[in-house]
Amino acid sequence: MSPSPSITARPLTPQLGAVLDGVALSGAPSAKLLADLQGALDSHLVVVIEDQSLSPADLRDLTACFGPLFLHHADEGVLRADGLPEVLEMRKEPDGERLFGGSDWHADVTFRDPAALYSVLHALIIPPVGGDTAFANTIAAFDALSDGMQRLARGLRAVHSYEGPGRPDTPGETAIHPLVRRHQVSGAEGLYLNAMFATRFEGFTAAESRPLIDFFTRHMTRPEFTCRIGWRPGQVVIWDNRFTLHYPINDFTGARRLLLRCTALEAA
Repeated sequence: MSPSPSITARPLTPQLGAVLDGVALSGAPSAKLLADLQGALDSHLVVVIEDQSLSPADLRDLTACFGPLFLHHADEGVLRADGLPEVLEMRKEPDGERLFGGSDWHADVTFRDPAALYSVLHALIIPPVGGDTAFANTIAAFDALSDGMQRLARGLRAVHSYEGPGRPDTPGETAIHPLVRRHQVSGAEGLYLNAMFATRFEGFTAAESRPLIDFFTRHMTRPEFTCRIGWRPGQVVIWDNRFTLHYPINDFTGARRLLLRCTALEAA
């Protein structure tokens, strides 16, 4: 399904991402707008919408149109926007060093089942230079594998734990997902692996799994499968966590960065 004529999609790269023109997200989204957004996400996996002004409640309500909202548990650096438990502040202060979510390539909330469907990020304050976010297309990455590696990948299931590699699997925050997923519209297969949370493959030890996890991560994030978004205030970016990875780039100092994030989960 492609976007309707009322929305113009300008691709960011041949493989991934598009800027959508003719979109206004203020107020309750219409059924037509939601269908247009869904079509654009099916086609491009990552969409950028410029010049929006959403409150935290607006962002929450928009994201809830896609699925049940994810409620992040308490953790270092987790801040709620306007007291709304579903909306996170992705904040870095001028004297800060840590950029929330900025330590590696990853997808959101793969340690749950159902896992994350779409994440929505709204830029409020952006440094004058730096702080971009890179995205990778895991469908394109799967297509580029050899036939033998594709067969191997289809037979693997990965253990995802919020505690991350090298730590014990955490009850309630651990899920097992197939390494290969099929897109519900296009039918294309994509790799589903998150080195931030994947501890091992089912039936394998962590030590046995690590070379494969590292191989697939390097492969998925090859430059030809990626795009990079330079943020501006007012941008809204929506991405499909099932078929992309992202990497917030912590390359700036002495400036403030503030974005709001809300995530919709897959249906149970």
